[in-house]
Amino acid sequence: MSKLKIYLNYLVYLVCLIIPKKKNRWVFGAWFGTRISDNPYAFYQYVTRNHPEIEAYWICDDVSRGPEFGVNAVKKNTARARWLCLTAKVSVMNQGYLDLGGLNWVRRSYKVQLWHGIPWKKIGEDTPDTKTGILHKISHKAFLFSNKCDLYITPSDETRRTHKTAFLVGDDKILSVGQPRNELLMDAQACSKVKEKILSKIGTGSTVIVYMPTFRDKTSEPFSFTKIADEISPVLAKHDAVILEKQHFVQIKRDEASSQASTDRIINVADYDAQELLASADILVTDYSSCFFDYVLRDKPVIHYMYDYDRYKNDDRGFYFDVDFVRSGKIVKTTDELIDHMEEVLEGNYDEPETRKIIRDRFDAYESSDNSKIIFEEILTRTGRTGGGKSV
Repeated sequence: MSKLKIYLNYLVYLVCLIIPKKKNRWVFGAWFGTRISDNPYAFYQYVTRNHPEIEAYWICDDVSRGPEFGVNAVKKNTARARWLCLTAKVSVMNQGYLDLGGLNWVRRSYKVQLWHGIPWKKIGEDTPDTKTGILHKISHKAFLFSNKCDLYITPSDETRRTHKTAFLVGDDKILSVGQPRNELLMDAQACSKVKEKILSKIGTGSTVIVYMPTFRDKTSEPFSFTKIADEISPVLAKHDAVILEKQHFVQIKRDEASSQASTDRIINVADYDAQELLASADILVTDYSSCFFDYVLRDKPVIHYMYDYDRYKNDDRGFYFDVDFVRSGKIVKTTDELIDHMEEVLEGNYDEPETRKIIRDRFDAYESSDNSKIIFEEILTRTGRTGGGKSV
């Protein structure tokens, strides 16, 4: 954070002290305003569907997509967005206040951090910081102060421990509850409908393999199945399978051209919703992405393709847990192993339901179909809100 931004955020904070909040006004945002997705979006849907008394707004860069997602979209960093954030009683995010604006206009709202998955790779204050110097330390402390939230969620006791160190918060601010986005994955009928919709849209295949890797801060080039299309395509054709590949959006920004490649049975789905892809998948292929912690709720096969494990562990983000403590399926490290194992799984000759159950019990202990309801009621309890829309 620059010195100018520190001063501006301090001035904004003084403004926040004197502007009253509207009790029923809530603002939502995610991924620095770039996307309408993830836990805040799932929670937004619950709130607007079940509590019409809430005046809900989605703050984002591209308001033209608001009707597509069914959100009341307001363009980020406009005068209207700032006023809504300034007067909102509750703000909901999955990264931090930057989801809602360049400055912290929600500083005195009740801030709810829903995050975006169960961390295996290190996050927040646990991420290695190589920068030094007094100015960096001051800037970092100022950002931490600005980005503090009032409520965090954790789907397990394991993640409670990581949240406490990553976000520097105490137990009193952490709610034991699952992620709103996972309510879809716990509804088998809804998952079937999503799969039908996606297969109809892509127009081919009957078995869906989803590949969702994480991004790399500074290690090796990301893998794409299009790089081994000649080798994997016969296997896919034999089993009438398709690979839906969704690179991490940070990686796509860095290498947009290679991230958009597709073939007949390896289809780039950068714009598809991640949770809908997990709902449609018969098999998940991933690496260190937290998506497999969500996917085990569906009790279907997981393949971990960890071609750069040592580099990622030692030179990139690093991990909270040893690989054997979190793995939800077989680990493969070469393309030959990957192809062979994919065929093994497609033929029904390999599965690890016992392993998945261990991971569910360990990391998804508080998941339920009522995640959003539990979070909503906790917010009401902690804010003392009982209804109405007058300023307080």
